[in-house]
Amino acid sequence: METIQNGLERISTPIGTSETTGLEVYESYTANSGFNYMVGVREVQDLLIVEQIAEGTGTTLLCGILICHKEKKTLLKEITVERNVRYSRQLVMEMVQNAILELFRDSMSKEALDVDLEAANVYINDVLDRCYFESSRKVFIEWARSLGIIKN
Repeated sequence: METIQNGLERISTPIGTSETTGLEVYESYTANSGFNYMVGVREVQDLLIVEQIAEGTGTTLLCGILICHKEKKTLLKEITVERNVRYSRQLVMEMVQNAILELFRDSMSKEALDVDLEAANVYINDVLDRCYFESSRKVFIEWARSLGIIKN
């Protein structure tokens, strides 16, 4: 595992939030192509999920994902993404979940630990689901309350 040399060390406070992705944005620039390239972060307990995206007119593309340890700022996994992959929170969540499970399986087998992988998968899915979709659910519930669909 390597320590991230550039990137997270120089990121101190977010410059905004992306409405499209829900990310806390730390870096952003507009290229000559017109695409706005951003680096955003999601916190998942001890982990930071760093998403690299490009927003253009009518499209948002996923450029890469890094999974890092929050305190140590250590890169645990880099997920490479093919060109022109459309961004969706569900896609990113699935990619992150698969990478975390792979890291988990590898670590457990190297340490010869016996672990219930199915239970780990359920737990990781729940944690990531809350991270990626909880704010959207809250907004929807408030909207439904405002319409009187939800009475309590």
